[in-house]
This record gives sequence, C-alpha cells and structure tokens, in this order.
Amino acid sequence: MSTILIVDDDPDVAEVFKIFLGSEGHTTVAAEGGIQALKLLQVIHPDVILLDLMMQPMDGWTTLKSIKKNPQTQDIPVIIITGKPQFGDERETYAAMYYEYMLKPIRKQDLCTTVTKALSGAC
Repeated sequence: MSTILIVDDDPDVAEVFKIFLGSEGHTTVAAEGGIQALKLLQVIHPDVILLDLMMQPMDGWTTLKSIKKNPQTQDIPVIIITGKPQFGDERETYAAMYYEYMLKPIRKQDLCTTVTKALSGAC
C-alpha cells in the first residue's frame, strides 16, 4: 500500500498511529521530531506525512515550512495531528500548506479515513 511518515516526539503516540495504519496495510516510518523527519525525507518519499506541532527543538510549523519549500517534498500531503487548537492567524498563515488539521485524541476510523482521502487527492 502506501508509506506514511509519522512525525511525533511522543513515541507512544507514534506507536498507536503505526498500529492504526499498519492494520490498514500501510507501511509506516516514525521520526521523533522535525529534524529527524527532514533527514528521513532525504532518503524516503512517503505518500502522506502525519505531523505533530508541539515538538522541540524544531516545532511542527517550522518543519512544515521546510517540507513545503523543498521541491522534492512539497507535494506530499501533510496532516497536522496535534493537541493544540488552531487559531485564526495560524489558519491564515499555514492552511495552504497542509491537507487536514486534526486534534488529538484521534480515533482510528477518523485517522484512516483522512489518510485515505489524502492518498486519493480528495478534499
């Protein structure tokens, strides 16, 4: 099936997403933060990226901007998955850069449905 890059500094969250997506036949790769994700993107080309926002030392917004600046990764759909509600200024600044914004906790069905839509190019 598809390869999904999970970028989250909480290994337990990443593991749950791996289980959810693996049960649907997807291959998953996890990065513990933005810096590791950008390094992985030099050698893999995932079909979708799941991206947490609240990470250190590189937060999710900075990671997202780097992904979208790179011609080799700019077309990969990014699904933001975070515990942080989105504010209007963030929506105005970043909405064109990500596919979907989801708040944790995430139900398996919601995650899998959103990933499937992102893979198909549906809005």
